[in-house]
Amino acid sequence: MSESDSADRSEFTKVAEVGEIPEGRGIGVDADGIEIAVFNVGDGDYYAISNRCAHQHAPLCKAGEEKTNAEHTWTKTRGTVNSEECTVSCPWHLWVWDLETGLNEASGQRIATFDVLVDDGDVLVRI
Repeated sequence: MSESDSADRSEFTKVAEVGEIPEGRGIGVDADGIEIAVFNVGDGDYYAISNRCAHQHAPLCKAGEEKTNAEHTWTKTRGTVNSEECTVSCPWHLWVWDLETGLNEASGQRIATFDVLVDDGDVLVRI
């Protein structure tokens, strides 16, 4: 979630610039040794979550990428970012993770989420 302007920037680590993450997509970053996926869900809202799905450790930052073998599969992309529901689905087995809470409702499992601050064109994450 995007934090308010009153957040102390010194508590955050810069992971990207606003223009580096396309709307509806994510990127994988290493922030202080922690593997994080940062998603742009649109309207200036960014979310950060553990980059690895709890199911089989797929990289969540790959959600939404086009499959190279899509002609033989039932979906053309590998997972997706759903801006309306604020979720990301895993690129391997489509497990859906809530970007705000890190919860997968079907399994009850939860993965880490991180506060996000957008400041002066920078996307920052609190570790």
